[in-house]
Amino acid sequence: MTAPRLREALDALVVAGAVGALAEVHAGTGSYTMASGVSARGTGAPVDPSGHFRIGSVTKTFTAAAVLQLVGDGRLSLDDTVDRWLPGLLGDGAAITVRQLLMHTAGLYNYTDAWAVDGRLDVEVVLSRRSLRIRPEDTVALVEQRGAQFPPGSAVAYNNTGYVLAGMLVEQATGGTYAEHVERRILEPLRLFGTVVRDDDPGLPRPHAHGYLPGPDGPVDVSVFDRSTAWASGGIVSTAHDVNRFFAALLRGELLGPAELEQMLTPTPWTTPGTDSGLGLVRVHLPDGPAVWGKHGGFFGFDTFSFHTRDASRQLTVSITTDTGRSPSTEDVLRRFGFVFGGQG
Repeated sequence: MTAPRLREALDALVVAGAVGALAEVHAGTGSYTMASGVSARGTGAPVDPSGHFRIGSVTKTFTAAAVLQLVGDGRLSLDDTVDRWLPGLLGDGAAITVRQLLMHTAGLYNYTDAWAVDGRLDVEVVLSRRSLRIRPEDTVALVEQRGAQFPPGSAVAYNNTGYVLAGMLVEQATGGTYAEHVERRILEPLRLFGTVVRDDDPGLPRPHAHGYLPGPDGPVDVSVFDRSTAWASGGIVSTAHDVNRFFAALLRGELLGPAELEQMLTPTPWTTPGTDSGLGLVRVHLPDGPAVWGKHGGFFGFDTFSFHTRDASRQLTVSITTDTGRSPSTEDVLRRFGFVFGGQG
């Protein structure tokens, strides 16, 4: 029954307004890959279920794993301060720890808030940045100008800035680039050949579906977009197969030692009811199924939802392309696909 229910769930996303949707599911002993909708507006071209997409903040799970690999190597500690590795970069660098960066408790200004007006995405600002190269140092300079949200460790608030800084810490601790570390320690061992960390090419590998933002004269194709603005916080491109493989390896202890994996999966209360936060991922308590670990990620026209049982015996990765500038909620997606985890769906 999984295949028809998967088809039904993907079709429902398109009926609800998605341009296209694809998914890879592992449910018990079966694996299923499907797609619905079109790969580009105004065409009848189907979505390729093996296609590439921008995974957005699912990148944070890769980044947290990279940091924890270095913790396991003894090269840095979660209790190190930012000043220990990047002296003088932040005004509060002596008070902010690596752990706080990964837990969204550092209190730094969230740099993506600069793209919003009254809490809503300013599409004109975003579209003006499609070809703009942004260095991590530029992001930090903006953050320092805006000032802190709260004293380090005193509250929790989702924060993209912390993961830009985490990428900078990886580079400082290894003497190489963030992309080189992720490629060498994650992509190559797991043979994730469809995953791209380097952001020198603003396009997407083929095949891929197209994502859009609502422009003044109609939807604007943003499939070509310089990802340097997101970098270690949200810049990776991948496939559903690769994302599922990554999470399976992570949860089964193939990427981290037991102590580091335990740190990553130690839950703390999050701002959303029924959700706990680990380091770079969340745990969602399904109302009629098990708790699942994973992440939602969005990057202008693309939304990724990747969730997994703790033993990775059941896995779901969904990519949705949109043209409205709005993202489905994690709760809605998990409700639609709850059957993957034994719920009603």
